[in-house]
Amino acid sequence: MDTILHLLSPAYLFNRNLGPYQSDLAYVFVGINIVLIIIAIISRRLAKKRDLFAQKAAHKFGSLAWTMGAIGIILYVFRQINVFYLSAPAFVLIWLIITGIWLILVLKYWLRTAPKRRKQVSGSTVKDEYMP
Repeated sequence: MDTILHLLSPAYLFNRNLGPYQSDLAYVFVGINIVLIIIAIISRRLAKKRDLFAQKAAHKFGSLAWTMGAIGIILYVFRQINVFYLSAPAFVLIWLIITGIWLILVLKYWLRTAPKRRKQVSGSTVKDEYMP
């Protein structure tokens, strides 16, 4: 518990120059970011075969994965080469918060908005077939 509190303390978060990552957790961080970029590429290629709303959801998720994966790798590189101020852990925390909010918005579109719009479009086409 003390370690988590230390990681969230202002003295640690706003330290201007901590030095490069020393743990294996850094490789996990880079691996997750590379996997995000690969997922972005795959989701955009698979989205071409689906309906419009699935394409839009895949495009939103692809944008999230590509952008946050690239920014995560840039933050890792900044930390490894000790860029003054930009290697502060606060930027990784901000990156995580923005990623979480963006992921919630993408999931909201995929799980709530897209099915409603799909139902509206299918309902309107059925009505148009019977109307003279």
